[in-house]
Amino acid sequence: MLAEVPELRNVIVFTIGAVRYALELRWVREVVSLGFVTGVPTAPSAFGGVCNLHGTILPVLDVAVLLDQPPGPAARQGDGALVLEAEGVVCALRVDQIDHVASLHETDGAIVDATGRPLTLLDPAILVRRALELITAAGTAPELEVAP
Repeated sequence: MLAEVPELRNVIVFTIGAVRYALELRWVREVVSLGFVTGVPTAPSAFGGVCNLHGTILPVLDVAVLLDQPPGPAARQGDGALVLEAEGVVCALRVDQIDHVASLHETDGAIVDATGRPLTLLDPAILVRRALELITAAGTAPELEVAP
């Protein structure tokens, strides 16, 4: 059996908690510091609140919850975030640290950094669909708006 040819991915590498993730740059609109984050009491834990970014209200999502892990710390003013657009939805993912931007090889569904450490390559379309499912199931939370 032939080994899969490595595919080059242009990614941003970031950390949430003790886990390092990668996300393809094509999904990232910008890297920001969150402004004031307003919690939504009736929303599921994946929905960390909303913030105003350049006059647009954005939902702030918790990646850990979307990956069926315990919730991370609550999003708050000054936290780093990646503003993404996927599935026609614009949202922010709270991050602890942006490590770097790189072109890394993906082989057999795995991606490793320059030092050989594995990274979790996130698919924002899956994250957004999961967030929409959780918000819809809660029935009391505001819906994510579709980007114009």
